[in-house]
Amino acid sequence: MKDLVFVENNEVVTDSLVIAEMFGKDHNKVVRDIENQISKLKEAGEEKWGVANFGDTQYQHPQNKQLYPKYNLTEDGFAIVAMSYTTPEAMKMKVKFIQEFKRMKKYIQQQVKQPGDNVIEFEKQLIGVKYTSEILRVDESSKIKMLEAAHTQHGVPTNHLPVYVESEELKKPISELLKEYNVGISAIKANKILLTVGILEIKYRPSSKGGTKEFKSVTDKGKYYGLNAISPQNPKETQPLYYPSKFSELIPLLTGQEVS
Repeated sequence: MKDLVFVENNEVVTDSLVIAEMFGKDHNKVVRDIENQISKLKEAGEEKWGVANFGDTQYQHPQNKQLYPKYNLTEDGFAIVAMSYTTPEAMKMKVKFIQEFKRMKKYIQQQVKQPGDNVIEFEKQLIGVKYTSEILRVDESSKIKMLEAAHTQHGVPTNHLPVYVESEELKKPISELLKEYNVGISAIKANKILLTVGILEIKYRPSSKGGTKEFKSVTDKGKYYGLNAISPQNPKETQPLYYPSKFSELIPLLTGQEVS
């Protein structure tokens, strides 16, 4: 069975073949019904309306391969022709046709609307990425990851984005470096010291419950020792990471600075 309606020349239509099949009628009878309605429209001075809603065309018979006449009908054209089909079964079929016309038109409208809306939303998200990366002072790999996520969400190809190759040394969180260098303080105390001396700062973001949550971020001064990556716990937060080669310079500061 063919689809009840289809798109032809940017218009949602059905045709006389589908009507004949679905209403259990001979196709020649359906063609006569359509031509009778076209004649009545001409008599009523509505010939232009008839031309706009009934399109005469041809189809190739699947067996003898010869061409025969058929009509394409808009929703309004279908309604006029099907008006005379009044059995209970015909009424059910008319409802199905009308529902399918409306469904197809709605689908097309959504397809036309979505690209423009998607472009606007994509541009908004790119602006958000720009300001977020500036405010949080994230590293280049995190910026690229944020851009990739924005592109993927809106179905935009990412092949124009740079492939980030980590050329610098591996950066690590403070807790790992404290253990590796056997610094006898906790990460909590180390962070307090780094906040006090201006290597870290506290930033805030809205919480899901309507309040605010704080997180730590490397300052411009602190970028000598490390950088901000996007937190694996929450993409709206940063996770300070440090260069192992610079960490030895922090050790005297961490062990000599007391925080109550």
